[in-house]
Amino acid sequence: MVSVAVIMVAFCIYYSFQIWRRRIDPTLSTWIIFLAGTGLSLVTYGLAENHDYQSGILNTLDVVSVAIILSAILKWGKPELRFRQHEKWYLVGAALIVGYGIMTGDVWSSNLYTQVLICCGYIPLIQTLVTEKRNTESFFGWICGLSAGIIGLYPAVVSGNALAVIYAVRTIIAVSVVLFFMVYYQYVKPPPT
Repeated sequence: MVSVAVIMVAFCIYYSFQIWRRRIDPTLSTWIIFLAGTGLSLVTYGLAENHDYQSGILNTLDVVSVAIILSAILKWGKPELRFRQHEKWYLVGAALIVGYGIMTGDVWSSNLYTQVLICCGYIPLIQTLVTEKRNTESFFGWICGLSAGIIGLYPAVVSGNALAVIYAVRTIIAVSVVLFFMVYYQYVKPPPT
């Protein structure tokens, strides 16, 4: 648990520093969507799992990390906010999940739907990488995210907490996809100089 916290703090500090130095240009809408998704995930997780935040430490720290990164983008980045059409649908999806959870009381399923929604939150980032045909992200930051997901999987598995396991596995897969595109546009097909 402590190692996940250390990795996430390192991620926040380094990623924010990269934004401040203008070495990376993260997509604001992606991080707003991540905050909505991870926040909703944390609320539904807490309700479904009787506030077992130790097993779900990754989700808890994700919300804090995303809020810090979003603040760094707003302060030092290019806070240009343009929601693409599918991003607007993402926010509608979040509202529908909240409505579903309130109407049915089924917070466990609401959490699962939120994991799907968080996966969709990676689309603007991947779309930016593909459109610009260059890496706009920090390798260190995303490798920290992957490491936190892998390490955060351990307490989830040990406690037998299915929602925490799903969250960690979703993190590992989604971050791996982002890293694939980063590597591709940085090393396999770098932009012409």
